[in-house]
Amino acid sequence: MGTNTIGELLSRACRRFSSRVAVVAHGRSLTYGALLERASRLSNALSGAGLRPGDRIAAMLEDRTESLEVYLASAIGGFPIVHVNDRLAAPEVAHIVRDAGVAAFIHTDGRSAAVSGVDGLSGLQLFSCIGTDRPSGAVGYEELLGAARPQAALAPRAAEDLAIVGYSSGTTGFPKGAMISQSALTSCVKLLPAMYRISPYGRCAFTGTLSFVAGIWGVIYPHLYMGGTITFLHPYTPDSWVAHLEQDRSTFTYAPSPLVPAFIEAVDRRPGALNSLESVLHSASPLPREHAEELVGRIGDRYVEVWGMTEGVAPFSATTREDWRGTSGARDIFTSAGRPFPITTVRSLGPDGQVLAAGEQGELVVDSEILFSGYLGDTELTAASFSPLGFHTGDVGALDEQGYVYVTGRKKDMIISGGMNVYPAEVEAALTSLYGVAECCAFGMPDQRWGEAVAVAVVAAPGATLAARDVIDHVQRRLASYKKPSLVYFVDALPRNASLKVRKDELRSLVAEGSLDGAATGGYN
Repeated sequence: MGTNTIGELLSRACRRFSSRVAVVAHGRSLTYGALLERASRLSNALSGAGLRPGDRIAAMLEDRTESLEVYLASAIGGFPIVHVNDRLAAPEVAHIVRDAGVAAFIHTDGRSAAVSGVDGLSGLQLFSCIGTDRPSGAVGYEELLGAARPQAALAPRAAEDLAIVGYSSGTTGFPKGAMISQSALTSCVKLLPAMYRISPYGRCAFTGTLSFVAGIWGVIYPHLYMGGTITFLHPYTPDSWVAHLEQDRSTFTYAPSPLVPAFIEAVDRRPGALNSLESVLHSASPLPREHAEELVGRIGDRYVEVWGMTEGVAPFSATTREDWRGTSGARDIFTSAGRPFPITTVRSLGPDGQVLAAGEQGELVVDSEILFSGYLGDTELTAASFSPLGFHTGDVGALDEQGYVYVTGRKKDMIISGGMNVYPAEVEAALTSLYGVAECCAFGMPDQRWGEAVAVAVVAAPGATLAARDVIDHVQRRLASYKKPSLVYFVDALPRNASLKVRKDELRSLVAEGSLDGAATGGYN
Protein backbone atom coordinates (compact mmCIF):
# COMPACT_ATOMS: atom_id res chain seq x y z
CA MET A 1 0.00 0.00 0.00
CA GLY A 2 1.36 3.44 -0.90
CA THR A 3 0.89 6.71 0.91
CA ASN A 4 -2.29 7.65 -0.96
CA THR A 5 -4.22 6.97 2.24
CA ILE A 6 -4.10 9.22 5.25
CA GLY A 7 -3.88 6.18 7.54
CA GLU A 8 -0.66 5.00 5.93
CA LEU A 9 0.80 8.52 5.82
CA LEU A 10 0.20 9.25 9.50
CA SER A 11 1.00 5.75 10.77
CA ARG A 12 4.39 5.88 9.09
CA ALA A 13 5.04 9.27 10.70
CA CYS A 14 4.12 7.88 14.12
CA ARG A 15 6.52 4.97 13.72
CA ARG A 16 9.25 7.18 12.29
CA PHE A 17 9.06 9.77 15.07
CA SER A 18 7.99 7.36 17.82
CA SER A 19 9.89 8.94 20.72
CA ARG A 20 9.14 12.57 19.81
CA VAL A 21 6.30 14.51 21.41
CA ALA A 22 3.42 14.82 18.96
CA VAL A 23 0.93 16.95 20.90
CA VAL A 24 0.70 18.96 24.12
CA ALA A 25 -2.61 20.08 25.60
CA HIS A 26 -3.57 21.41 29.01
CA GLY A 27 -0.48 20.01 30.73
CA ARG A 28 -0.62 16.61 29.05
CA SER A 29 1.73 15.43 26.30
CA LEU A 30 1.65 12.43 24.00
CA THR A 31 4.49 10.97 21.97
CA TYR A 32 4.01 9.75 18.42
CA GLY A 33 4.39 6.18 19.62
CA ALA A 34 1.71 6.59 22.31
CA LEU A 35 -0.55 8.37 19.81
CA LEU A 36 -0.30 5.41 17.45
CA GLU A 37 -0.93 2.88 20.20
CA ARG A 38 -4.00 4.64 21.59
CA ALA A 39 -5.40 5.32 18.11
CA SER A 40 -4.92 1.64 17.26
CA ARG A 41 -6.86 0.67 20.37
CA LEU A 42 -9.71 2.96 19.37
CA SER A 43 -9.69 1.63 15.81
CA ASN A 44 -10.00 -1.91 17.20
CA ALA A 45 -12.80 -0.81 19.54
CA LEU A 46 -14.71 0.69 16.61
CA SER A 47 -14.30 -2.52 14.64
CA GLY A 48 -15.39 -4.48 17.68
CA ALA A 49 -18.58 -2.41 17.83
CA GLY A 50 -19.41 -3.62 14.33
CA LEU A 51 -18.10 -0.77 12.20
CA ARG A 52 -16.56 -1.67 8.86
CA PRO A 53 -14.28 0.37 6.58
CA GLY A 54 -16.39 3.03 4.92
CA ASP A 55 -18.72 3.49 7.91
CA ARG A 56 -18.73 7.10 9.05
CA ILE A 57 -17.83 8.47 12.48
CA ALA A 58 -19.03 11.86 13.67
CA ALA A 59 -16.51 13.66 15.90
CA MET A 60 -17.31 16.75 18.00
CA LEU A 61 -14.03 17.44 19.72
CA GLU A 62 -12.28 20.09 21.75
CA ASP A 63 -8.54 20.72 21.78
CA ARG A 64 -7.34 17.68 23.71
CA THR A 65 -4.70 15.06 23.02
CA GLU A 66 -7.45 12.45 22.70
CA SER A 67 -8.92 14.35 19.77
CA LEU A 68 -5.91 13.52 17.62
CA GLU A 69 -6.33 9.87 18.63
CA VAL A 70 -9.86 9.88 17.22
CA TYR A 71 -8.74 11.31 13.89
CA LEU A 72 -5.85 8.86 13.58
CA ALA A 73 -8.08 5.92 14.59
CA SER A 74 -10.54 6.79 11.84
CA ALA A 75 -7.67 6.90 9.34
CA ILE A 76 -6.25 3.55 10.47
CA GLY A 77 -9.61 1.78 10.39
CA GLY A 78 -10.79 3.36 7.14
CA PHE A 79 -13.74 5.06 8.83
CA PRO A 80 -14.47 8.41 7.16
CA ILE A 81 -14.66 11.05 9.87
CA VAL A 82 -17.48 13.59 9.86
CA HIS A 83 -16.15 16.77 11.43
CA VAL A 84 -18.71 18.45 13.72
CA ASN A 85 -17.90 22.03 14.69
CA ASP A 86 -17.69 21.88 18.49
CA ARG A 87 -19.59 25.17 18.83
CA LEU A 88 -22.80 23.96 17.20
CA ALA A 89 -26.10 23.75 19.05
CA ALA A 90 -28.06 20.51 19.40
CA PRO A 91 -30.38 21.03 16.37
CA GLU A 92 -27.37 21.69 14.14
CA VAL A 93 -25.55 18.61 15.40
CA ALA A 94 -28.69 16.52 14.87
CA HIS A 95 -28.91 17.70 11.24
CA ILE A 96 -25.33 16.62 10.52
CA VAL A 97 -25.78 13.24 12.21
CA ARG A 98 -28.87 12.54 10.09
CA ASP A 99 -27.45 13.99 6.89
CA ALA A 100 -24.15 12.10 7.10
CA GLY A 101 -25.68 8.78 8.13
CA VAL A 102 -23.04 8.14 10.77
CA ALA A 103 -22.53 4.82 12.51
CA ALA A 104 -20.72 6.24 15.54
CA PHE A 105 -20.46 9.51 17.47
CA ILE A 106 -17.52 10.54 19.68
CA HIS A 107 -17.32 13.82 21.60
CA THR A 108 -15.44 15.49 24.43
CA ASP A 109 -17.36 16.11 27.64
CA GLY A 110 -17.12 19.88 27.37
CA ARG A 111 -19.81 19.52 24.69
CA SER A 112 -22.04 17.10 26.57
CA ALA A 113 -24.75 19.72 27.10
CA ALA A 114 -25.29 20.15 23.36
CA VAL A 115 -24.90 16.45 22.64
CA SER A 116 -27.51 15.56 25.26
CA GLY A 117 -30.09 17.40 23.15
CA VAL A 118 -29.51 15.17 20.11
CA ASP A 119 -31.92 12.24 19.88
CA GLY A 120 -30.91 8.81 18.71
CA LEU A 121 -27.18 8.81 19.49
CA SER A 122 -27.44 5.89 21.88
CA GLY A 123 -28.94 3.87 19.03
CA LEU A 124 -25.79 4.15 16.94
CA GLN A 125 -23.29 1.31 16.80
CA LEU A 126 -21.06 3.32 19.12
CA PHE A 127 -21.67 6.47 21.18
CA SER A 128 -18.68 7.49 23.30
CA CYS A 129 -17.63 10.45 25.44
CA ILE A 130 -14.10 11.56 26.23
CA GLY A 131 -14.08 12.69 29.86
CA THR A 132 -16.19 12.10 32.94
CA ASP A 133 -19.28 14.25 32.28
CA ARG A 134 -20.99 11.71 30.03
CA PRO A 135 -24.51 11.99 28.59
CA SER A 136 -26.92 9.14 29.16
CA GLY A 137 -26.10 6.18 26.96
CA ALA A 138 -22.51 7.21 26.19
CA VAL A 139 -19.68 4.73 26.74
CA GLY A 140 -16.55 5.95 28.50
CA TYR A 141 -13.69 6.55 26.07
CA GLU A 142 -10.98 5.15 28.34
CA GLU A 143 -13.07 2.02 28.91
CA LEU A 144 -13.13 1.44 25.17
CA LEU A 145 -9.39 1.80 24.85
CA GLY A 146 -8.63 -0.31 27.90
CA ALA A 147 -10.49 -3.30 26.49
CA ALA A 148 -8.95 -3.12 23.00
CA ARG A 149 -5.72 -4.44 21.51
CA PRO A 150 -2.86 -1.93 21.10
CA GLN A 151 -2.01 -2.86 17.51
CA ALA A 152 -4.31 -2.49 14.51
CA ALA A 153 -3.93 -3.37 10.86
CA LEU A 154 -4.44 -0.59 8.33
CA ALA A 155 -7.68 -0.94 6.44
CA PRO A 156 -7.09 -0.96 2.67
CA ARG A 157 -8.64 2.10 1.03
CA ALA A 158 -8.65 3.28 -2.57
CA ALA A 159 -7.40 6.75 -3.50
CA GLU A 160 -10.91 7.93 -4.36
CA ASP A 161 -12.48 6.59 -1.15
CA LEU A 162 -13.90 9.08 1.34
CA ALA A 163 -11.57 10.24 4.15
CA ILE A 164 -13.24 13.28 5.75
CA VAL A 165 -16.56 15.09 5.45
CA GLY A 166 -16.32 18.79 6.25
CA TYR A 167 -19.61 20.61 6.53
CA SER A 168 -19.92 23.71 4.42
CA SER A 169 -23.14 25.19 3.03
CA GLY A 170 -25.25 24.95 -0.11
CA THR A 171 -27.31 27.62 -1.80
CA THR A 172 -30.15 27.15 0.70
CA GLY A 173 -27.88 28.03 3.61
CA PHE A 174 -28.30 24.63 5.27
CA PRO A 175 -25.07 22.75 6.01
CA LYS A 176 -23.72 20.56 3.22
CA GLY A 177 -21.09 17.87 3.61
CA ALA A 178 -18.02 18.41 1.43
CA MET A 179 -16.53 14.99 0.66
CA ILE A 180 -12.74 14.83 0.85
CA SER A 181 -11.08 11.79 -0.73
CA GLN A 182 -8.03 9.91 0.47
CA SER A 183 -5.93 11.20 -2.43
CA ALA A 184 -7.05 14.82 -1.98
CA LEU A 185 -6.28 14.70 1.71
CA THR A 186 -2.85 13.11 1.42
CA SER A 187 -1.88 15.41 -1.47
CA CYS A 188 -2.86 18.40 0.65
CA VAL A 189 -0.83 17.21 3.63
CA LYS A 190 2.26 16.70 1.47
CA LEU A 191 1.91 20.08 -0.27
CA LEU A 192 1.21 22.44 2.61
CA PRO A 193 4.59 22.22 4.40
CA ALA A 194 6.15 23.92 1.38
CA MET A 195 3.37 26.50 0.95
CA TYR A 196 2.98 27.30 4.66
CA ARG A 197 6.71 26.94 5.38
CA ILE A 198 6.24 24.27 8.05
CA SER A 199 9.64 23.25 9.37
CA PRO A 200 10.72 19.62 9.78
CA TYR A 201 10.65 18.79 13.49
CA GLY A 202 9.01 22.18 14.09
CA ARG A 203 6.91 23.42 16.97
CA CYS A 204 3.38 24.61 16.24
CA ALA A 205 1.66 27.07 18.59
CA PHE A 206 -1.95 26.18 17.77
CA THR A 207 -4.05 29.25 18.57
CA GLY A 208 -7.44 28.00 17.43
CA THR A 209 -9.76 25.22 18.45
CA LEU A 210 -10.90 22.21 16.48
CA SER A 211 -14.00 24.10 15.34
CA PHE A 212 -12.49 24.43 11.87
CA VAL A 213 -12.01 21.24 9.89
CA ALA A 214 -9.32 23.01 7.85
CA GLY A 215 -7.22 23.19 11.02
CA ILE A 216 -7.02 19.39 10.92
CA TRP A 217 -5.76 18.94 7.39
CA GLY A 218 -4.14 22.36 7.04
CA VAL A 219 -2.09 22.57 10.24
CA ILE A 220 -2.24 19.44 12.41
CA TYR A 221 -1.75 16.72 9.79
CA PRO A 222 1.13 18.52 7.99
CA HIS A 223 2.94 19.02 11.30
CA LEU A 224 2.53 15.34 12.15
CA TYR A 225 3.76 14.43 8.68
CA MET A 226 6.88 16.55 9.31
CA GLY A 227 7.58 15.21 12.81
CA GLY A 228 6.50 18.41 14.53
CA THR A 229 5.04 19.07 17.97
CA ILE A 230 1.61 20.72 18.23
CA THR A 231 0.75 22.66 21.37
CA PHE A 232 -2.87 23.66 21.92
CA LEU A 233 -2.83 27.10 23.54
CA HIS A 234 -6.51 27.78 24.12
CA PRO A 235 -7.42 29.55 26.37
CA TYR A 236 -4.76 32.22 26.04
CA THR A 237 -4.18 35.95 25.94
CA PRO A 238 -2.02 37.74 23.36
CA ASP A 239 0.70 38.09 26.01
CA SER A 240 0.62 34.43 27.03
CA TRP A 241 0.57 33.41 23.36
CA VAL A 242 3.66 35.47 22.51
CA ALA A 243 5.40 34.36 25.72
CA HIS A 244 4.84 30.77 24.64
CA LEU A 245 6.33 31.50 21.20
CA GLU A 246 9.49 32.76 22.88
CA GLN A 247 9.79 30.10 25.57
CA ASP A 248 8.90 27.13 23.36
CA ARG A 249 10.93 28.46 20.41
CA SER A 250 7.85 27.96 18.23
CA THR A 251 8.40 27.79 14.49
CA PHE A 252 4.76 28.14 13.37
CA THR A 253 1.60 29.84 14.56
CA TYR A 254 -1.44 31.42 13.04
CA ALA A 255 -3.03 34.75 13.81
CA PRO A 256 -6.83 35.15 13.75
CA SER A 257 -7.93 38.52 12.39
CA PRO A 258 -9.47 39.86 15.63
CA LEU A 259 -6.24 39.29 17.57
CA VAL A 260 -3.78 40.76 15.07
CA PRO A 261 -3.53 44.26 16.64
CA ALA A 262 -3.00 42.80 20.13
CA PHE A 263 -0.51 40.27 18.73
CA ILE A 264 1.52 43.11 17.19
CA GLU A 265 1.62 44.94 20.52
CA ALA A 266 2.63 41.78 22.37
CA VAL A 267 5.45 41.10 19.88
CA ASP A 268 6.67 44.67 20.41
CA ARG A 269 6.99 43.86 24.11
CA ARG A 270 8.69 40.49 23.48
CA PRO A 271 10.58 40.67 20.17
CA GLY A 272 12.46 37.50 21.13
CA ALA A 273 9.31 35.59 20.12
CA LEU A 274 10.37 36.05 16.51
CA ASN A 275 13.79 34.44 16.92
CA SER A 276 12.68 30.94 15.95
CA LEU A 277 9.39 31.75 14.24
CA GLU A 278 9.32 30.77 10.56
CA SER A 279 5.68 31.27 9.66
CA VAL A 280 2.65 33.24 10.86
CA LEU A 281 -0.42 32.12 8.95
CA HIS A 282 -3.31 34.56 8.90
CA SER A 283 -6.73 32.99 9.47
CA ALA A 284 -10.38 33.93 9.87
CA SER A 285 -12.02 36.97 8.24
CA PRO A 286 -10.20 39.23 5.75
CA LEU A 287 -7.54 41.35 7.41
CA PRO A 288 -7.91 45.13 7.02
CA ARG A 289 -5.14 46.54 4.87
CA GLU A 290 -3.70 48.69 7.64
CA HIS A 291 -3.47 45.68 9.95
CA ALA A 292 -1.72 43.60 7.29
CA GLU A 293 0.78 46.36 6.61
CA GLU A 294 1.51 46.83 10.31
CA LEU A 295 1.84 43.09 10.88
CA VAL A 296 4.35 42.70 8.04
CA GLY A 297 6.20 45.69 9.45
CA ARG A 298 6.69 43.69 12.68
CA ILE A 299 7.21 40.12 11.50
CA GLY A 300 8.48 40.64 7.94
CA ASP A 301 8.40 37.75 5.49
CA ARG A 302 7.12 35.31 8.10
CA TYR A 303 3.59 36.40 7.15
CA VAL A 304 1.48 33.98 5.05
CA GLU A 305 -1.83 35.10 3.56
CA VAL A 306 -4.07 32.56 1.82
CA TRP A 307 -7.44 32.20 0.15
CA GLY A 308 -9.40 28.97 0.27
CA MET A 309 -12.47 27.13 1.51
CA THR A 310 -13.48 23.70 2.72
CA GLU A 311 -14.27 22.50 -0.78
CA GLY A 312 -10.74 23.24 -1.94
CA VAL A 313 -9.03 21.18 0.80
CA ALA A 314 -5.69 22.96 0.20
CA PRO A 315 -6.01 26.74 -0.23
CA PHE A 316 -6.22 28.13 -3.74
CA SER A 317 -3.61 30.87 -3.36
CA ALA A 318 -0.93 32.07 -0.96
CA THR A 319 1.74 34.70 -0.55
CA THR A 320 5.45 33.84 -0.52
CA ARG A 321 8.47 35.28 1.25
CA GLU A 322 9.31 37.24 -1.88
CA ASP A 323 6.01 39.10 -1.67
CA TRP A 324 7.04 40.82 1.57
CA ARG A 325 10.51 41.76 0.31
CA GLY A 326 9.24 44.40 -2.11
CA THR A 327 9.72 42.42 -5.31
CA SER A 328 6.31 40.82 -5.86
CA GLY A 329 4.96 43.08 -8.61
CA ALA A 330 1.44 42.87 -7.16
CA ARG A 331 -0.85 45.86 -7.58
CA ASP A 332 -1.34 45.93 -3.81
CA ILE A 333 0.12 42.99 -1.97
CA PHE A 334 -1.50 44.05 1.32
CA THR A 335 -4.99 43.45 -0.08
CA SER A 336 -4.03 40.36 -2.06
CA ALA A 337 -4.27 36.67 -1.20
CA GLY A 338 -1.12 35.96 -3.17
CA ARG A 339 -0.82 33.89 -6.32
CA PRO A 340 -2.46 30.54 -7.12
CA PHE A 341 -0.86 27.39 -5.75
CA PRO A 342 1.37 25.66 -8.35
CA ILE A 343 -1.34 22.97 -8.74
CA THR A 344 -4.13 25.53 -9.26
CA THR A 345 -5.50 27.86 -11.93
CA VAL A 346 -7.74 30.74 -10.87
CA ARG A 347 -9.93 32.71 -13.29
CA SER A 348 -12.43 35.53 -12.86
CA LEU A 349 -15.59 34.94 -14.88
CA GLY A 350 -18.24 37.40 -15.99
CA PRO A 351 -22.01 36.82 -15.78
CA ASP A 352 -22.06 35.07 -19.16
CA GLY A 353 -19.14 32.80 -18.25
CA GLN A 354 -16.43 34.62 -20.16
CA VAL A 355 -12.93 34.87 -18.68
CA LEU A 356 -12.34 38.46 -17.61
CA ALA A 357 -9.22 40.52 -18.14
CA ALA A 358 -6.82 41.53 -15.36
CA GLY A 359 -8.46 43.80 -12.83
CA GLU A 360 -12.05 42.98 -13.83
CA GLN A 361 -14.36 41.74 -11.05
CA GLY A 362 -16.20 38.45 -11.46
CA GLU A 363 -16.81 35.11 -9.84
CA LEU A 364 -13.58 33.32 -9.01
CA VAL A 365 -13.44 29.84 -10.54
CA VAL A 366 -10.73 27.33 -9.62
CA ASP A 367 -9.24 24.40 -11.49
CA SER A 368 -7.02 22.42 -9.12
CA GLU A 369 -5.45 19.01 -8.70
CA ILE A 370 -6.80 19.03 -5.13
CA LEU A 371 -10.54 19.56 -4.71
CA PHE A 372 -13.41 17.98 -2.85
CA SER A 373 -15.30 15.12 -4.53
CA GLY A 374 -18.72 16.73 -4.24
CA TYR A 375 -21.45 17.38 -1.69
CA LEU A 376 -22.62 14.38 0.31
CA GLY A 377 -26.01 13.22 -0.94
CA ASP A 378 -26.51 16.19 -3.28
CA THR A 379 -25.56 15.42 -6.86
CA GLU A 380 -27.50 18.41 -8.18
CA LEU A 381 -25.57 20.92 -6.08
CA THR A 382 -22.32 19.16 -6.96
CA ALA A 383 -23.06 19.41 -10.68
CA ALA A 384 -24.10 23.06 -10.37
CA SER A 385 -20.83 23.91 -8.59
CA PHE A 386 -18.63 22.84 -11.51
CA SER A 387 -18.19 23.90 -15.11
CA PRO A 388 -15.54 22.98 -17.72
CA LEU A 389 -13.35 25.71 -16.21
CA GLY A 390 -13.48 24.26 -12.69
CA PHE A 391 -15.12 24.82 -9.33
CA HIS A 392 -17.29 27.92 -8.94
CA THR A 393 -16.34 29.28 -5.53
CA GLY A 394 -19.11 31.85 -5.12
CA ASP A 395 -16.43 34.40 -4.20
CA VAL A 396 -16.14 37.60 -6.20
CA GLY A 397 -12.76 39.08 -7.07
CA ALA A 398 -10.12 39.76 -9.68
CA LEU A 399 -6.58 38.91 -10.69
CA ASP A 400 -3.97 41.50 -11.53
CA GLU A 401 -1.48 41.42 -14.41
CA GLN A 402 0.98 39.32 -12.36
CA GLY A 403 -1.65 36.76 -11.38
CA TYR A 404 -2.21 37.93 -7.79
CA VAL A 405 -5.69 37.18 -6.46
CA TYR A 406 -7.92 39.80 -4.84
CA VAL A 407 -11.10 38.56 -3.13
CA THR A 408 -13.55 41.42 -2.72
CA GLY A 409 -16.89 39.85 -1.88
CA ARG A 410 -19.18 36.85 -2.16
CA LYS A 411 -21.97 36.00 -4.54
CA LYS A 412 -23.66 34.16 -1.75
CA ASP A 413 -24.70 36.04 1.32
CA MET A 414 -22.50 34.17 3.74
CA ILE A 415 -21.31 36.23 6.69
CA ILE A 416 -17.79 35.62 8.05
CA SER A 417 -17.63 36.70 11.68
CA GLY A 418 -14.40 36.01 13.53
CA GLY A 419 -13.54 33.47 10.84
CA MET A 420 -16.76 31.51 11.41
CA ASN A 421 -19.20 31.03 8.54
CA VAL A 422 -22.70 32.29 9.33
CA TYR A 423 -25.42 31.61 6.79
CA PRO A 424 -28.30 34.13 6.85
CA ALA A 425 -30.89 31.47 6.08
CA GLU A 426 -30.04 29.65 9.32
CA VAL A 427 -30.37 32.82 11.40
CA GLU A 428 -33.61 33.77 9.69
CA ALA A 429 -35.07 30.28 10.14
CA ALA A 430 -34.28 30.38 13.87
CA LEU A 431 -35.67 33.89 14.29
CA THR A 432 -38.99 33.33 12.51
CA SER A 433 -39.96 30.90 15.27
CA LEU A 434 -39.92 33.76 17.81
CA TYR A 435 -43.44 34.87 18.66
CA GLY A 436 -44.08 38.37 17.38
CA VAL A 437 -41.69 38.24 14.41
CA ALA A 438 -43.55 38.80 11.14
CA GLU A 439 -40.53 39.04 8.86
CA CYS A 440 -36.79 39.18 9.26
CA CYS A 441 -33.59 39.41 7.26
CA ALA A 442 -30.05 38.58 8.36
CA PHE A 443 -27.05 40.28 6.77
CA GLY A 444 -23.44 41.14 7.50
CA MET A 445 -22.08 44.51 8.53
CA PRO A 446 -18.38 45.45 8.58
CA ASP A 447 -16.81 45.07 12.01
CA GLN A 448 -13.29 46.20 12.89
CA ARG A 449 -12.65 43.34 15.31
CA TRP A 450 -14.53 40.37 13.81
CA GLY A 451 -14.50 41.23 10.11
CA GLU A 452 -18.27 41.13 9.93
CA ALA A 453 -21.02 41.33 12.52
CA VAL A 454 -24.31 39.47 12.19
CA ALA A 455 -27.12 41.99 11.84
CA VAL A 456 -30.86 41.37 11.58
CA ALA A 457 -33.71 43.59 10.46
CA VAL A 458 -36.98 42.57 12.10
CA VAL A 459 -40.57 43.44 11.25
CA ALA A 460 -42.76 42.93 14.30
CA ALA A 461 -46.23 41.44 13.98
CA PRO A 462 -49.11 43.85 14.65
CA GLY A 463 -49.50 44.41 18.37
CA ALA A 464 -46.32 42.54 19.27
CA THR A 465 -43.70 44.03 21.58
CA LEU A 466 -40.14 42.86 20.97
CA ALA A 467 -36.81 43.91 22.41
CA ALA A 468 -33.37 43.40 20.86
CA ARG A 469 -32.40 41.16 23.76
CA ASP A 470 -35.34 38.87 22.97
CA VAL A 471 -34.08 38.46 19.42
CA ILE A 472 -30.48 37.77 20.43
CA ASP A 473 -31.39 35.28 23.17
CA HIS A 474 -33.87 33.43 20.96
CA VAL A 475 -31.29 32.82 18.22
CA GLN A 476 -28.56 31.89 20.69
CA ARG A 477 -30.75 29.15 22.19
CA ARG A 478 -31.12 27.56 18.76
CA LEU A 479 -27.81 28.13 17.04
CA ALA A 480 -24.14 28.30 17.91
CA SER A 481 -23.34 31.44 19.88
CA TYR A 482 -21.25 32.99 17.10
CA LYS A 483 -24.34 32.97 14.84
CA LYS A 484 -26.46 35.14 17.11
CA PRO A 485 -27.07 38.73 15.98
CA SER A 486 -24.85 41.46 17.34
CA LEU A 487 -26.97 44.17 15.77
CA VAL A 488 -30.77 44.26 15.78
CA TYR A 489 -32.87 46.79 13.86
CA PHE A 490 -36.64 47.04 14.02
CA VAL A 491 -38.18 48.23 10.75
CA ASP A 492 -41.71 48.79 9.49
CA ALA A 493 -41.03 46.84 6.29
CA LEU A 494 -38.12 45.13 4.56
CA PRO A 495 -36.91 46.87 1.39
CA ARG A 496 -37.58 44.71 -1.67
CA ASN A 497 -36.88 44.84 -5.38
CA ALA A 498 -39.31 44.24 -8.21
CA SER A 499 -38.93 40.49 -7.76
CA LEU A 500 -39.87 40.87 -4.07
CA LYS A 501 -36.38 39.86 -2.99
CA VAL A 502 -35.09 41.70 0.08
CA ARG A 503 -32.54 44.39 -0.75
CA LYS A 504 -29.76 43.57 1.70
CA ASP A 505 -27.56 46.19 0.07
CA GLU A 506 -30.15 48.83 0.91
CA LEU A 507 -30.33 47.64 4.52
CA ARG A 508 -26.55 47.91 4.80
CA SER A 509 -26.67 51.44 3.36
CA LEU A 510 -29.37 52.49 5.81
CA VAL A 511 -27.33 51.15 8.72
CA ALA A 512 -24.16 52.85 7.47
CA GLU A 513 -26.04 56.14 7.13
CA GLY A 514 -27.44 55.85 10.65
CA SER A 515 -31.00 55.83 9.31
CA LEU A 516 -32.08 52.78 11.31
CA ASP A 517 -32.66 52.90 15.05
CA GLY A 518 -32.70 50.19 17.67
CA ALA A 519 -29.21 48.73 17.31
CA ALA A 520 -28.11 46.47 20.14
CA THR A 521 -24.74 44.88 20.74
CA GLY A 522 -25.00 41.15 21.33
CA GLY A 523 -21.24 40.58 21.42
CA TYR A 524 -19.32 37.53 20.15
CA ASN A 525 -18.37 34.46 22.12
